[in-house]
Amino acid sequence: MKGMKERLAKKIKLITIVSTLKQGLAHHRNNVDRTIHHLKEEIFAESGQNRGCVTPTLLELEEDVEEQEQEHDLQEEEREILLEFEENCPPGGEDSIVFYTTGLRGVRKTFEACRRVRFLLENHRVKYKERDVSMDSEFRDQMWRLLGGKVTSPRLFVRGRYIGGADEVVALNENGKLKKLLEGISLVDSPCEFCENERFLICSSCNGSSRLIVEHHDEEETSNDSKMWTRCRECNENGLVKCPLCS
Repeated sequence: MKGMKERLAKKIKLITIVSTLKQGLAHHRNNVDRTIHHLKEEIFAESGQNRGCVTPTLLELEEDVEEQEQEHDLQEEEREILLEFEENCPPGGEDSIVFYTTGLRGVRKTFEACRRVRFLLENHRVKYKERDVSMDSEFRDQMWRLLGGKVTSPRLFVRGRYIGGADEVVALNENGKLKKLLEGISLVDSPCEFCENERFLICSSCNGSSRLIVEHHDEEETSNDSKMWTRCRECNENGLVKCPLCS
């Protein structure tokens, strides 16, 4: 009987010890959880991150650095290729493509050469400023001044550098350099909202006639033969004005 009481007392004591141990472990775990929670709050507060944001892993940071290095290498390669060409910047061509062309079919070779260059630019889907020398003599004179003589179109300029005519542009496209030269140029997303890529608009002052009636002339002279006319100063010789967005 006495032995049974002693064994029972030992079991009760053991149960009490185990229960106390479990309570202690639970209390310790709660303390650890609270400590971790406070540490997270401090880290978020120091880094300026919002709660719920995931701290970038080392792998993600390495990938970002690698992407930046690749982008830097591409920019350096583009710059090196661009420096191979003569610096000769047309008006408004510092950070864009300027393409001198002609719409006249009189000289088939010239017209076809212009069409080849236009096709390559459109194939690369880049925005470019097309300046048709047959539509505006100012463009023709501008091209002649840049190249120092009465040269024929097409002539291509990229970021203030003279690239060349049709033969040079086609050769650059075949060896892959043209694509690199055009990297970073804005892409075409839709036709020009002003001129639908026609590059010119009809003059609103003279309605495309390129002539205006002289003001303050003799009011008694009313017949068409006696009207005094003057050259419209708003448009070119064809009664057209350049598109303000894409010319």
